[in-house]
Amino acid sequence: MTANSLETNLIQALGLSESVLKNRSGSQVRVPYAEKDGRLVHVSTVERGLKCHAVCPVCTTPVVARKGDKTRHHFAHYPGANCSAETVLHFIAKQLIYEKLQTAVALKQVMPVEWKCIACSGRHHMNLLENVSQVTLEKKLGQCRPDICLLDTNDQARALIEIVVSHRPDRKIIDYCNQHNIPLIIFRIVNAEALEKIGRSPNLNPSLVLYCLRDRCPDCGGPLFEKRLFIIASSCWRCGAPMQLAAMEINQTLHGITHFSAADRLIAREKGVIFREHFNKKSHRRELAVACPSCGVVTGNRFAGFQKRITLKRIGICRGKICLNCWTHLDEPV
Repeated sequence: MTANSLETNLIQALGLSESVLKNRSGSQVRVPYAEKDGRLVHVSTVERGLKCHAVCPVCTTPVVARKGDKTRHHFAHYPGANCSAETVLHFIAKQLIYEKLQTAVALKQVMPVEWKCIACSGRHHMNLLENVSQVTLEKKLGQCRPDICLLDTNDQARALIEIVVSHRPDRKIIDYCNQHNIPLIIFRIVNAEALEKIGRSPNLNPSLVLYCLRDRCPDCGGPLFEKRLFIIASSCWRCGAPMQLAAMEINQTLHGITHFSAADRLIAREKGVIFREHFNKKSHRRELAVACPSCGVVTGNRFAGFQKRITLKRIGICRGKICLNCWTHLDEPV
């Protein structure tokens, strides 16, 4: 994935093109957490008004616990307080996640995380705390300083966590994760509801995870997909003569000859598949396609897919892996 495509995917996945802080127009973000006796407390656990004896964790000024009947219970600054809502949201989210991870590591608990990969579009899951022995805040790693760092017993980073309010994730942190092949876990925090979700849930539900569990292409670093060759006995859609169809299944999608390597085409020919060069009107170029041995008409991918669905369930020939970014084939030996 190129830097430009990654940047585009990040903006779309995190919704960074939208305005995220309503308080900039004068309204207030109703934050449900404050600091009391050196730790974060929820507004539901303290008395109302000044009797809460709590302060803002960022500017350390006293806050009021507003627990009325009309609005969501929250802590509020005194009028005129100069404290950024963005900074408060970022700080509290970081502390909540840090404390949750610290507790889980101390109790030797697992922390399952599931996400949709923006590199391969598949769904992945992992235990975020596997081989993790400590959790640190803003540890300097090379030229970057992530919000939270998960370390193993050798003090090596196993995963990094970034809290995003309105800014984009630091490119240096993304590059560090790519270079060391570790996950970057991103949480998008835009309002009090996001903080409540972190505080209530026993697990972590990140907005985005920049990490793919698939093997990586040796040429471009993109994800590798298994490919399976299907040879299907069929008949020509025009003349009815018997013929062999060939298709390659990659990531649960059927593809034509464009996704075949030279070795794949050789195996297909040995099994009776006839290839013929023809002009593709969609791509406006000449390319190979499966052809009828009798009348010579070529067969498209849709017909091959239809034939595969109506035949009995069969297992394709495992042909190794392919990178859909640079079209590198890692073929199984013939």
